[in-house]
Formats: sequence, structure tokens, C-alpha cells
Amino acid sequence: MARLTPEQLEQKIHAVLREQPLRPAPRSLEARVRGEIARRQALPWWHRSYACWPQPIKLTFLVVATGLAAAMLLLFMPVLGVVSGDALRQIFQPISGVVHTLRAASSALLGLVTPTVPEISSTYLYGGLAIISGAYAVMLGLGATAYRVLWQHR
Repeated sequence: MARLTPEQLEQKIHAVLREQPLRPAPRSLEARVRGEIARRQALPWWHRSYACWPQPIKLTFLVVATGLAAAMLLLFMPVLGVVSGDALRQIFQPISGVVHTLRAASSALLGLVTPTVPEISSTYLYGGLAIISGAYAVMLGLGATAYRVLWQHR
């Protein structure tokens, strides 16, 4: 047999492969594919990728994420030495004026309401906070347990 160049060998291999019959797909493949498509379409939007989310939710997420990123950036810019604290105060001076006005208005309203509401002991406030925290911890534990029992092995 004559020695073939790599190009000739490649051509012969391609010719032999083209002559091979196509392999049929398994009979159950179509049913499995359709079932998977139906399963994915039945998923709620929050279990799908970001591209499948409704437009208002995408916009809300974008606004909230941008706001959080901006807040973190403004919080750490003076710490990192990028911008001085005085420059930030000058930028936010109009906002601080509005906040001061709202604080004064709420203080005036609280001054009107405070004499009519009886004073609540701090013991009751801390007790209520402890009960709410405990209930939250119990619900978190029950949710994790329910997930492990009902969903994790599927």
C-alpha cells in the first residue's frame, strides 16, 4: 500500500465516514425532550434565568442593585481616600436639608402624640423583640428542614 499524505488520508477518512448510515435516535427521545420543555415552561419566573424575568421585575432589580452599589461606593469612598468627606457633604447638602426638615416635622408630630400614648416598658419591648427573633429562627429552621425532606432528593 502506498504511503498517503496527511491531506489524502483525511480525504479518505471523510469519504468513509460520509458513507456510514445515520444512527436513529432512541424512540423515547422526543417524549423526553417535550417533557423537559414542558417542565421548564412550568417553572415560576424566579426559578428561571434573569433573561426570562418580567420587565418590571428586571427594572426594579436593576434600580435596587444600582442603588445598593452606589450606596456602598459612597460609603467606602472616604474610607479608601478617593474623595474627602467635605466633598461628599457638599454633594448631599440639599438632601440633608430635606432630611432635617422631615426629622423636625416627625419630631413635632411625635410631640403631639406622645402625651396621649402610655409609656411602654423597655422590658416589654425587648421581650417582644426576643419573641419575634425566636419565631424567625424557628421558621428558618422549619424551612430548611422542609427543603431537605421534601425537595433535596428529587
